Amino acid sequence: MRPQQLAERADRTAPLVTLYDGADRVELSAATFGNGVAKAAGLLRDGLGLAPGASVSIDLPLHWQLPVWTVAALAVGARTSRQAAWADARVVGPDGLARIAAGGDPGADEVLACACDAFGMPLRGPLPAGVTDVGVEARMHPDVHAPEPRAHLSAALQVGGEWIEWTTLAASRPASPSSGRVWVGAGVAPDRLLWAGVVHPLLTGARLVLAVSLGAEATARARAVEAITADAR
Repeated sequence: MRPQQLAERADRTAPLVTLYDGADRVELSAATFGNGVAKAAGLLRDGLGLAPGASVSIDLPLHWQLPVWTVAALAVGARTSRQAAWADARVVGPDGLARIAAGGDPGADEVLACACDAFGMPLRGPLPAGVTDVGVEARMHPDVHAPEPRAHLSAALQVGGEWIEWTTLAASRPASPSSGRVWVGAGVAPDRLLWAGVVHPLLTGARLVLAVSLGAEATARARAVEAITADAR
């Protein structure tokens, strides 16, 4: 199995990633998610020139952009981590961008910034020198990504401080994928988020429900509506 196949579903119109952020609810179908992954992978490989084996740090909050960029990085054959000390490319959200704008070390040769807007809109205002706005640049790339034939052999994911090759991760995929929904909340350990909250559920055939800024009543209501079958841990 190749990383870009994580978005493949028999019903491409069915929801694959759902985000609850306070009062906002955003739903991405398998087709929309796959298109987002393709555009992000295109920006990484064709826009930035990243080759298989490059390192990509996904320094994003819990948002639908998180699984998009995680899968995209793996699809181009990148060694993908949550917050590496240094990377060839770092994908940051508003907080990470603010740190860089304040003079913080970007920790990467290339910085891609996401507004983490519900609808993927561009950032507002001027950006620090050398920072690329994902909301502008990613949409210029095709909806379909044709990966390098052996790119997946170079891909790896950092899980709990350990690097695991993509071929090992893919081998854990069950023969009969489920159709459950996995709740991904703030309780997932940061160094396991990309695995437990993104890659592992998608490998099993589950759909993701990401939840931030929800009170107890709203959480219970959302879990019931989404028919949650498991929690990311």
